[in-house]
Amino acid sequence: MGIFDKALKTAKNVGDSLASSAVNVGSSAGTMVQDNSELTNLKMQINVIEQELDAAYIQIGRKYVQHVLDTGDMGNIDVADLLKMMDPKLSRKQELEQELIELEKRMKQNAVLREKERVEQEFQAEKTKLDRALAMDVITQDEYNFKISVARKRVDNFEEIRRIEQQCEMGIITQEEKNARISELTR
Repeated sequence: MGIFDKALKTAKNVGDSLASSAVNVGSSAGTMVQDNSELTNLKMQINVIEQELDAAYIQIGRKYVQHVLDTGDMGNIDVADLLKMMDPKLSRKQELEQELIELEKRMKQNAVLREKERVEQEFQAEKTKLDRALAMDVITQDEYNFKISVARKRVDNFEEIRRIEQQCEMGIITQEEKNARISELTR
């Protein structure tokens, strides 16, 4: 009866894990869509302000050229009215750019959290598979402990492994160096 109980428990764990994964994928996709929408909106607002500022810069240039042509003097010209008009736009542009930076930072953090969640789910899937193999006496307790330890180290060293993978993507280290370093962390 014990083997059937272990198998039933393992099947229940797999079902719970799959349901949890589906909920997480749905909420994470919704968050990504919302963040991307907000990112696009901020970029569009910045673009509109830049176009308005460009129009003001053109007017300043025209006033300056006209002044030089009329007087032959490259001295002072009165653009205070244009600068007053531009000031709130410049301020708003700076605010939007700061919001954009914050949003991009938040999106990056969310991506890291999603990646970490994926690693956790991979660990749970591996654990479920190993639990099943142990319950069916396909592997020994020692083999189980070793394999669980390796899988747990991947989760525990997530940040370092992620950093190593980024170094490889950037060409700082080779694929062989990446594999060796990750192997060191997981053994």
